[in-house]
Amino acid sequence: MADRTLRSAGVMAAGTVLSRLLGFIRIALLAAAIGTALRGDIFTAANTIPNSLYILLAGGVFNTVLVPQLVRAIKNHDDGGQDFTNRVLTFGFVVLAIVTVGCVLLAPAIAELYLPPELHEAERASERASMVMFVRLCLPQIFFYGAFVLVGQVLNARRRFGPMMWAPIANNIVACASIIVFLLIYRVGDNPPTYSHGEELLLGLGHTIGIAVQLLVLLPYLRASGHIYKPKFGLRGTGLGHTARLGTWTVLFVAVNQVTLVVVTQLAIAGSASDDPGAKAGLFAYSTAMLIILVPHGIVTVSLATAALPQMSALAADGDTAEVARMSSRSIRQTLAIVVPAAAAMIAFAYPIVTLIAGYGSGRNNLTLMSYTLMTLALGVVPFTIQYFQLRTFYAFEDTRTPFFLQCVIAATNIAAALIGVRVLLDEAHLRFSGVVLGAAYALAYLVAVLLSRPVLRRKVPRVPGAGIGLPLLAMVIAAVAGAGAGKIVLWVLSLAIDWSGPLGAILELAVAAVVMLPVYAGVSRVLRIHEVNDVVSMVTSKLPIGR
Repeated sequence: MADRTLRSAGVMAAGTVLSRLLGFIRIALLAAAIGTALRGDIFTAANTIPNSLYILLAGGVFNTVLVPQLVRAIKNHDDGGQDFTNRVLTFGFVVLAIVTVGCVLLAPAIAELYLPPELHEAERASERASMVMFVRLCLPQIFFYGAFVLVGQVLNARRRFGPMMWAPIANNIVACASIIVFLLIYRVGDNPPTYSHGEELLLGLGHTIGIAVQLLVLLPYLRASGHIYKPKFGLRGTGLGHTARLGTWTVLFVAVNQVTLVVVTQLAIAGSASDDPGAKAGLFAYSTAMLIILVPHGIVTVSLATAALPQMSALAADGDTAEVARMSSRSIRQTLAIVVPAAAAMIAFAYPIVTLIAGYGSGRNNLTLMSYTLMTLALGVVPFTIQYFQLRTFYAFEDTRTPFFLQCVIAATNIAAALIGVRVLLDEAHLRFSGVVLGAAYALAYLVAVLLSRPVLRRKVPRVPGAGIGLPLLAMVIAAVAGAGAGKIVLWVLSLAIDWSGPLGAILELAVAAVVMLPVYAGVSRVLRIHEVNDVVSMVTSKLPIGR
């Protein structure tokens, strides 16, 4: 059983890593094709809205209400959950279809929600029209996102984990193909902020078809798993009503996040839409930097949290709060052993990182402000990681109410800091720095969240020996700064003889930085006796011929 679990985890991790790699290739192609200023922001916003609306209108319900019942039905019902699963899938498909049609009809109003005042001026009518068209073309993704999650959860419940993790690769391939066709047909250069009708259709439909293909890839695996889907209506007597009431706080949690997203999107686009000449850090820069900082989160944090939550839940159910505290802090320290140096690297080597991802075609002229945006967002990686685990500790006690109120504080802090930073501290001449300021607002919000959540969490878990994170975190920061500093010094010396410009130079620069930083980080960690880092180093070296 343990070997099978490890194999499943390995398959999922491999799919996640490859999907993220292709996702960054898609970003690089987009940067080359449409740039990273207002032209890029318009499409980025429109292509983000469907997933946001799906999560807001249906995603929370599907994940917190339907999935647990689905797993129990497959395990306990005489027919292996066939009837119940068909009812759930049919219900979900109908809800998604209704929501999707309604949103498409309301596309102009939905687009307006995300547009800043700068784009409501009369002379900006063409940009608004492009935004509305892209939103209308992308909104059908809501149905495909939701259906993908529903079918994927049925597969997961039947222990078919790989397809759901690997299917997004097909989506990225289709999206990348549409962008390559775009590059072949349309000239890349100093493009106007608006799009032709053909450009809108190619990019919008290309990305929507990609999400549809992502769903279609799962269907053969659904039949192979032993489930034959037949439409079946009616949920009376299924027990979903009680579960829905339990998931209310989680749904509200999601809603608060979406309010923050609307405000941040408006403010980010405002930076690109301003009359401020020169390079600008708007939504494209902010979204790309966010994808970068979430790489260690997706690969490391989520994996450890997923493994730890069932065990913490069992301990909480037994009333062993001291062991919950130890396990929670141990998981945090283990994650930070990788996240802290990753954050330090993003700050120290931000420019070559964004050059590698967006330093092509129309995106070449916006790299400096993109790197500043990555730096400020990277400051929030560590508090975000700690808060992520703290929320999971609340969930271990089946407390979804407290995380909701904590998320309200995070959202309020993020929104307030963003509004003050962009609308008060930045004048029209410096509005191009909006993405950078929004990154700082994000980091501040999660720092406040950590400081607020820890004393609240103390009401559930006690202070116990060996459950601290403050001193180990400080030691990790010292080791990471030492490693990043050594890498910067070596790169500065080599820059006297080597030209690091361009994406190829960025690859070489990052390779040299890694070769220098990682050994220094490991060495300082050994001196400071950071056990979690030493354990990671031992695990890695044991897999190498030199470590055997």
